[in-house]
Amino acid sequence: MNALLSALGNPEADFRVIHIAGTNGKGSTAVMTASILEEAGFTVGLYTSPHLENECERVQIWDGTHHMIDQAHFDELKERARAAEENATVFEVYTAAAYLYFSEMRPDYIVLETGLGGRLDSTNTIEKPLVTVITQVGLDHTEQLGRTIFKIAHEKAGIIKPGVPVVSQTPDLNVKNIIRRTASERGCEFVDVSAVYDSYRGAELYMKGEHQIRNAATAVEAIRAAGIEVSEEAISIGLANAYLPGRFEVLNGEKTDAGEPFFIIDGAHNPDAIDALTRTVSAFTREHKIKRIFVIFGCMKDKNYTRMIQLLTANMKGCTYAAAAVEYGRAEDPERLGEVFAACGRGCIVCDSAAEAYELSKDGKYGCVLVTGSIYLAGELRSLYLQDHKSL
Repeated sequence: MNALLSALGNPEADFRVIHIAGTNGKGSTAVMTASILEEAGFTVGLYTSPHLENECERVQIWDGTHHMIDQAHFDELKERARAAEENATVFEVYTAAAYLYFSEMRPDYIVLETGLGGRLDSTNTIEKPLVTVITQVGLDHTEQLGRTIFKIAHEKAGIIKPGVPVVSQTPDLNVKNIIRRTASERGCEFVDVSAVYDSYRGAELYMKGEHQIRNAATAVEAIRAAGIEVSEEAISIGLANAYLPGRFEVLNGEKTDAGEPFFIIDGAHNPDAIDALTRTVSAFTREHKIKRIFVIFGCMKDKNYTRMIQLLTANMKGCTYAAAAVEYGRAEDPERLGEVFAACGRGCIVCDSAAEAYELSKDGKYGCVLVTGSIYLAGELRSLYLQDHKSL
């Protein structure tokens, strides 16, 4: 990646970056950070992954318009990157193209989300960010990052740079100690979000869930640690407006037509994320007096889907389950997912496609439809639903 950027003239050399890593919560934290900075009057470059429906979602400028990079221009920049380094991976090409775009647009700040891990991530080519942020750390991508929480935490902590403040969200003492020790070894200020978390409980947030309060606190503390001055009003409005598709996204809003269920998509793709999701769903169904839920689940082969299904079946009531095939190379066979549901004592409808599962969701007897298990499945169902409801 360094060779690629050098061949491109190091477009990232003078970026002012807030660098965010973590297993869960980094996308929401990135969007909240960008929203606050935008509300404060700054222009923000936002780089996130993966995308839901369109790869251009990954590279955006927030200046009151929230516009994605144009597809033709993105293709052009990706070709420049490929020409500079023919062995570059897909994510390296994405990252290099994003850097080229941001060097053209020259935003005041760039909020940069890692892809996988931290230490060896393509985004870890920023030598001196303003602040590094580590959100929740859990067991995910274990083949690449290690099979213990300690190894994964060390990989995430790899984004910490000498003398650069570190904002840590995790309440896990073992993870926190690894991050704190790495920060100390590199001469960094360490900001523990857990110590100030309770003071953010009254914040008005667009995104639902107890975990989003922690992400909001992390975003604000990151901005403060970076030394960026923003008003309390900008913080309040920025958090209230921050929104990330595919994170407990109620596609038909808080009010539905008679007989139509709430349609919720959430890209939770590991046990920790599913655990947080089930709590959010339970609160939502109590609030709206929903008795029956249709859950559409699809997952990648390399995920701990057995534990995810155990959590889904144990933590929520009144559910009918469907396992759906996902149009992605690493997707698990829905027949196998159905077997796991059966082992948990739950019946499961096996669907050969997301479209088949979507048609079943129109049964009329459900108060809520929940799509989860994979960001790719969430994207497929989001597209299907919005095509079907073009007025939304």
